[in-house]
Amino acid sequence: MGKSTRNMRGLWAITRKELYSYLVSPIAYAIAAVFLLINGLIFYFFIVGPLAEASLQAVLPSTAFILLLITPILTMRLIAEERATGTIELLMTFPVTDLQVVVGKFLATFITYALMLVPTLTYVAIITLYGTPEFGVLLSAYLGLLLLGGAYISAGMLASSFASSQVVAWALCFGALLFLWLLGALGTLASGPLGRALELLSSLSPTDHFETFGRGLLDTSEVIYFVTFILGALFLTIRAVESARWR
Repeated sequence: MGKSTRNMRGLWAITRKELYSYLVSPIAYAIAAVFLLINGLIFYFFIVGPLAEASLQAVLPSTAFILLLITPILTMRLIAEERATGTIELLMTFPVTDLQVVVGKFLATFITYALMLVPTLTYVAIITLYGTPEFGVLLSAYLGLLLLGGAYISAGMLASSFASSQVVAWALCFGALLFLWLLGALGTLASGPLGRALELLSSLSPTDHFETFGRGLLDTSEVIYFVTFILGALFLTIRAVESARWR
């Protein structure tokens, strides 16, 4: 058996284990229900209700903020729980690398998040009844949601890798994501002598780059930003797990 085959098997084993834990967890279904309920109400208000607008652009900013709230709950247990229960040491005795553990956990969480987005495709069907949406814009919006979710999940994993408990992991992740969200809001205040500095700080925020996808613009530089953000956070998570191994 080749090394690449063993690596893929180890990665898939971790992904399958974590994905199964999500699929049998009542908390995951509760999170999905809350996500879909709040998103559905916002969708109705902006698309069907008094502020009717046959476009997802009105809903996307709210969806991004909802993700900020639910991602810490999805990711807080990934590493912090195993560290608190001592199972992380047991996991490290298996023939898997730190990279496989971290990437496998990320993929499982990302797949869970993607499954949460599937029911929202009904929004697309409803929008077509109330208007003539551009499907290129819709595809761009969903790509943006996937990339934003991936960025938030990777940040949550990094927070979990530094935490000794799920509560601490939740607090670290929520605080970090809220800080990044506030950085994105600085762009709206960019004026006067400090305008350039505020714009620069705003450009560090995932939400600032997410807005481009909401406008239906598929900019390669924005995709590169998200991929770099995700890979950077995962790299730091791997290093945090490695350092914990030798403590």
